Amino acid sequence: MKIPKLHLWIPAFNRFLLLSCLLLTLIILLRVADLASIGRLPIPLAELAGRALWADLLTFLSIVRWIVLPFLLLYMFVGRRAGDIFYITLIVLYVILSFSLNLYFQQTNVPLGADLFGYSLKDIQQTVGAAAGSIPNGVLVTLGVVVIAGVGVMVLFSRGTINGDRRGFWFSLCCLALLAVPLSRSLTRNNLRSEFAGNIALNKAGFFLTRTQQHFFPTDLPEGEFNIPMPPADSLARLDYVQPDKYPFLHRPPAGNALAPFFAAAPQRPNIVVVLVEGLGRAFSGPGAYLGSFTPFLDSLAGHSLYWENFLSAGGRTFAVLPSMMGSLPYARNGFAELAPQLPPSLTLLNLAKHNGYSTRFLYAGDASFDKMDLFVKNQGVDSVIDRADFGEGYMELPVNSAGFTWGYGDAELFRKYLAVTPDSGQPRLDVMLTVSTHSPFKVPDQAHYNQLAEARLQSLSLKPEQLATQRQYLPVYASVLYMDNALRGFFRELVKRADYNNTIVLITGDHRLPEIPMRSKIDRYHTLLLVHSPLLQRPAKFSSVSSHLDVPASFAALLGDTPGEVTWVGSGLDTAREFRNVHQYPLMQTKNDLVDFVAGTWMLNNGSLFRILPNLDLEPATDEDMQRRLEAGFNSYRQKNNQLLQTRQLLPDSLYQRFSR
Repeated sequence: MKIPKLHLWIPAFNRFLLLSCLLLTLIILLRVADLASIGRLPIPLAELAGRALWADLLTFLSIVRWIVLPFLLLYMFVGRRAGDIFYITLIVLYVILSFSLNLYFQQTNVPLGADLFGYSLKDIQQTVGAAAGSIPNGVLVTLGVVVIAGVGVMVLFSRGTINGDRRGFWFSLCCLALLAVPLSRSLTRNNLRSEFAGNIALNKAGFFLTRTQQHFFPTDLPEGEFNIPMPPADSLARLDYVQPDKYPFLHRPPAGNALAPFFAAAPQRPNIVVVLVEGLGRAFSGPGAYLGSFTPFLDSLAGHSLYWENFLSAGGRTFAVLPSMMGSLPYARNGFAELAPQLPPSLTLLNLAKHNGYSTRFLYAGDASFDKMDLFVKNQGVDSVIDRADFGEGYMELPVNSAGFTWGYGDAELFRKYLAVTPDSGQPRLDVMLTVSTHSPFKVPDQAHYNQLAEARLQSLSLKPEQLATQRQYLPVYASVLYMDNALRGFFRELVKRADYNNTIVLITGDHRLPEIPMRSKIDRYHTLLLVHSPLLQRPAKFSSVSSHLDVPASFAALLGDTPGEVTWVGSGLDTAREFRNVHQYPLMQTKNDLVDFVAGTWMLNNGSLFRILPNLDLEPATDEDMQRRLEAGFNSYRQKNNQLLQTRQLLPDSLYQRFSR
């Protein structure tokens, strides 16, 4: 095949430049529509627009560099029509993808990444069903404007020409040169202090495409950077690993139990009830909540309990809560439970409780197959799983949204079902409940009543008029939180009447902070609370030290009785220091495909950016090359262990598992 001389390529170069200008124009048009649909912005428009346009330009360049070569070859060796069809088809697909991702962000306040590929079709259908029917009219109007304007722009550009000079040649050459430039980190990085503002500035299509590329074509971990010492040894808890080459997470448990001084000696092993509240975040619960507290009962109960105000979830979505709270397990590839049905043998609070004569149950107000929760808890040997299909007559599901969707039963109904099927005597119990009411679409029983309570609470916060208007956008969310809090009040009202109440320990925490109300920082997504209440407590206490879901098993296993001398906990146990500090180091996983967060001491690494953790668990951007290098080394060390688990599917010796799982 004879290659045409350079001057014969000029029309192809110019056509590529023209169609690229069309793509850039549509990207900017979509950005304008996106900003118009969001409404009130968290930072000045000028600052946000500059960062947003930069993200759009990087997205544009990252796309056209891959299009240039196939377009030119089609144009020159097949014909102009073939090149046009190829490029315009990609433009149309980009517009559809971009608008869909912008709409997803407006519904969730979180950009969609490769976590899409971590869910089953059934899980995706449930999630989409929750948001369906809730598209604001303003968004639909914006869609119409974008479609009309986009068609007009495409017609104008498709009929245009660039004649004579070599601008197209130099542009095409630059696009080819960009193939050697790594742009992916810039497309996913949020350097703004405000999490919400940073997410707005991201080009959602660029973010999604980059995360998708990283998911299907992961890069290897850097070599030779695993043994750099972390912050001083006396400031962080250390784990004594015993067989790191074969079992990367196996270690001896930390000595002592920080919870022991707070509990009176009980004549028999206590019942343990774990209440996992969907979306419960410290942003709107407890003293000092920066959005104001909407949980009056929990706030009152905290004064009679052990209360960790700077508590972190292990994940930014529900997928992580059971493996972390029950077993302090590593994340594997898409969350530990996603390894089901081929789960590596593990020791968790659930099977250790069974080993010590406990009965164990899991109750969920929705479909327990979501996130493979049912497979995970059954693998741990629970005696029964009760979910939406098992409630039976006499229980009322949550109201449906306009698309006819509901997650399942309200929190009050879940607690009523639990009390109805739970004997108040007999063998000790470990029961785990997960609620759904504080999840999109935020439809709760007696909606008007809870809307009024939420409005009254907002009015009591002495907000400025513009702040009040902003918070009213989330009135149904706050209403669902108030409903949840009242359901907990009713649950405890009945619980105290039971004969076994005096020998019961109740843990309450959130699975993660709900994202529908904008978050102020990267760590906000994980900032929840832990409340431990029991008549066995000798005194209440509030702790400002940082701990997480990953620390719960190490502290509560001792209450069960016979426990192993070697464990695989990622966490090192709850810290009961009253002052603000963090002695832990571990990763946090926002979505099933998004392991980019690592916390060590009062530092956080997010997607390559370093932050200092402040006493109120806000973040402050930091520049400390030595500390960043140390955190990256610690993060890489964890990921190396995690990768080893994926390859070997071994957490602990079979003999140890057989000894304590029966």
